[in-house]
Amino acid sequence: MLRRILWFVAGLLALAVIAAAIIPRDDGEDKTTPTMSTPERTTVKADIGASPARARTITARVGDHLLLTVESDRIDQVEIPGLDEIHPVDPTTPAQFDTLLDHSGRFEVRMQKGRQLVGIVDVKQS
Repeated sequence: MLRRILWFVAGLLALAVIAAAIIPRDDGEDKTTPTMSTPERTTVKADIGASPARARTITARVGDHLLLTVESDRIDQVEIPGLDEIHPVDPTTPAQFDTLLDHSGRFEVRMQKGRQLVGIVDVKQS
C-alpha cells in the first residue's frame, strides 16, 4: 500500500515537472502589440421638459453614449425614428433613452400622438 502511494506521488511530481517545462516563462519583456487609440467616449445627458416652447437641440458625436429623459404632461410615446427608439411616457414616468450613438445625422425626438417635435439629436462625425 505504501509503495502505491509513493508511486502516485512520484507520478504527480513528474507531471508537475513536465507542466513547468511546457508553460512559457515571463522574462519581463512587454510582448503586447501596440493598439490604436480609440476616441474618448462621452456620456451626453439631456432632459426635455413636459411642454417645451421650441424643440431642444442636443449635440453629440458618433460613439457618444446618450442618456435622454423626456417628460410629458399626458400619456404618449416618445420616438426617435432615426435611431429606432420608442418609449412610453406619462405625467409620472418620463421616457428614458439610453443608447450608443453609432452613426451621424440629425434625429428628431417626437411625441407620437401629437407628432409634436420636442427635440433634435444632432450627431456629428468624430
